[in-house]
Amino acid sequence: MVGMRSLKIPELTIFITSLIVSTVVVMMLGVKLGEPLIKVEASNIHGFLSMVGVENVLIGNMVYLPNERVTFEITWQCSGIFSIVLYTVVYFMIPKLRGHFKEYLFGVSTIYLLNLGRVFLAIYLYHTFGEGVFSLFHYTIGPLLMFTAVVLLLASAFLRSLSFS
Repeated sequence: MVGMRSLKIPELTIFITSLIVSTVVVMMLGVKLGEPLIKVEASNIHGFLSMVGVENVLIGNMVYLPNERVTFEITWQCSGIFSIVLYTVVYFMIPKLRGHFKEYLFGVSTIYLLNLGRVFLAIYLYHTFGEGVFSLFHYTIGPLLMFTAVVLLLASAFLRSLSFS
């Protein structure tokens, strides 16, 4: 195609390496430094569940539903950090986007809030419909929605970058 620049092998190698390295770094940081983020996430989920009338108890990073006699442990993986890292790596690989920090913050904030909604909804679905619906949403639908959100946010940022001067 005329005017389209194809991705060269070195650029593709750098991109894939960036994704792999950032995933490993996130895993290491999550294990070492994830506790404050976990507590905030668990507290937010506890608050949202309480607002919609779901009886629950916050115990550290765990949300306990006494009526269902089940505890949900909120781990650093629940924070959406993988989606945020994917968004970050791809965002900064697009040269026209690198200088637009407000756009980046909007994307990261949106991903965080969507992920918070995903975790809340998974637990709410367990409360309302049971383990089967929870499992379907938690392991399949939720991650697919998060990946789709990241792709749409990146596509939107890329399209806007075409008009950046």
